Amino acid sequence: MSLQLASPFQDHAVLQRDQPIPVWGWTTPRTRVCVTLAGNQAICFSNPRGDFSVRLPALPAGGPHSLKVELTATGESLVINDLLVGEVWLASGQSNMNWTLEKSLPLSTEAIDTADFPAIRFFETARTTNLGSQDTTEGRWVAATPESAPQFSAVAFIFARRLHRELGVPVGVLSSSWGGTFVQTWTSRSTLAHNPDLTKWLADYEAQTWTVERWKHADDAGPDGVIPVGPKDPGITQAWHTADLDDSQWSAMTLPANWQSAGHKHSGVFWFRRAIKIPADWIGRDLQLNLGRADKQDITYVNGAEVGRTGKDREEQYWSVPREYTIPAAVVTGDTLIIASRVYSFIYDGGLIGPAGIMSVHPSGNADAALPLAGDWRYRCEHDLGLVVQPTPIMGQGVSNSPHMLFDNMIQPLIPYALRGAIWYQGESNADGHALYARLMCDLIEDWRRQWGQPNLAFHQVQLPGFKPAQAYQPDNTWAYLREAQSAALALPNSGMAVIIDLGEAGDIHPINKVPVGERLAQSALARTYGRPVVPNGPLAATFTAQDGSLRITFNDTDGKLTTTDGAAPSHFYVAGEDRAFHPAVAHLDGTDVIVSCPAVPAPVAVRYAWADNPEGCNLAGASGLPASPFRSDRW
Repeated sequence: MSLQLASPFQDHAVLQRDQPIPVWGWTTPRTRVCVTLAGNQAICFSNPRGDFSVRLPALPAGGPHSLKVELTATGESLVINDLLVGEVWLASGQSNMNWTLEKSLPLSTEAIDTADFPAIRFFETARTTNLGSQDTTEGRWVAATPESAPQFSAVAFIFARRLHRELGVPVGVLSSSWGGTFVQTWTSRSTLAHNPDLTKWLADYEAQTWTVERWKHADDAGPDGVIPVGPKDPGITQAWHTADLDDSQWSAMTLPANWQSAGHKHSGVFWFRRAIKIPADWIGRDLQLNLGRADKQDITYVNGAEVGRTGKDREEQYWSVPREYTIPAAVVTGDTLIIASRVYSFIYDGGLIGPAGIMSVHPSGNADAALPLAGDWRYRCEHDLGLVVQPTPIMGQGVSNSPHMLFDNMIQPLIPYALRGAIWYQGESNADGHALYARLMCDLIEDWRRQWGQPNLAFHQVQLPGFKPAQAYQPDNTWAYLREAQSAALALPNSGMAVIIDLGEAGDIHPINKVPVGERLAQSALARTYGRPVVPNGPLAATFTAQDGSLRITFNDTDGKLTTTDGAAPSHFYVAGEDRAFHPAVAHLDGTDVIVSCPAVPAPVAVRYAWADNPEGCNLAGASGLPASPFRSDRW
């Protein structure tokens, strides 16, 4: 067909209200094109390459409408139907934004069961990693139903649901996210090139991406250029998966865990085996095996028979997906199950990472009878792939964390589709580089605003929750500093932040309770973008004043007063004097202020609150119950 519209223009699309509506596509070069929507027409000529673009007048919320594109010379036309006009948001980031409602069960049960919202619609971009700026992306608009909603981003759906309920208009979400990704891959090349901290990284990338040497590494991976991933598997040829293997000389590891925490600081392939006795009445029945999450790929066997596998090639997106496999009745021939799982990780951590509470086996349909699988397992390393705990230096085709790769593939095809704003949940992958993140985050926001030609494009992000072992104070950390860098973006106009320090899980980088995360993002947008009379977020520290051996901290966004989530005195405050040594502080509330002091610090000059990777139990909140953002007053 000689007439094609840009990817988001499909049946059931949602268009942004109260803004001019860009419509673009491709056709025969130098051809007159007429676009009609809701009684409005716009006309243009396609350029010598066949590109065309028009802007239709703004429309109020409503619909359904049809959009017709016609070549006036030939009469050839294209029509898309059931278009609604309302609020359109881009949802982007890494795995916690990509985390689906289905993965959040049972906490998302109500959201899924009641997801009958024909005016809430999602368009999910394809995950592709091709070199060069891409014009199109695969995807289709899908309305929210109990059948479709389980596959929606949990955070984005809850966000959209609240906006829809409170604004009373259709809501469309362009969903574009990818697990384990840096902010740099979502930013355009032109913006990256203006950051002096990235100059060498970008130059090194461009010096090797298209070279013969780089592509030699990909010879075994096929024409897409993905670097080799799958070493040959002696574990299979040596029958490590069989029931009668003698694994008594294998080492022991307490699971769930990643193998790095057990002293193996490399990527590779590990086998895990465990024998478990089952009740006699389970023999000859289908069983349900819940291994928990396998980081990144696995092949799992029971009594020598393969019962499931997840992931292939360089797929890394399944590292947080619980493995739920059926053990066929024909495999359950005795009172012992020999479980063997081959786990393969080629980047970052690897292992069977739980959580412990879901690692179990039980008869199908009878979860109440489950036997736990957390505990000691036998293990053996099949392949040591070396210290690849950071992304491979071989970047380019097929590698999602290459500079501007996902901007080119998953953002560019959406520009300039009219939006109200973007929601963003990312930062985990940048935690080790937190010193650069404040600029990177602001650069991305301003980049997207320039790319869309919307200088006031709203941007609301999720501040990282607690993660890793709980500590009240941790001077050498990464996540507290990353949260601080995220907060810096609030200096930009029409930006907001959902504080979720209370929603983390020490042992899981993917806390499953995404419902309050989406609610808090929506509240930030309702307050800061839509001007609704609600507090946008929890308290934010504003000023610090020394007085009589104490420090007074004033806060914004308190909703009238400060409180604590548990009714106890404020905790997790630390103060320091000129010696820069921090000590636990006594804190008490004074309206919208907190006053902190410490006998060991007679003249405090600095204060920190919830300053740790996981300051579990930090309890400062506003009157609405929203938690205060962690902070420090110093810049030491």
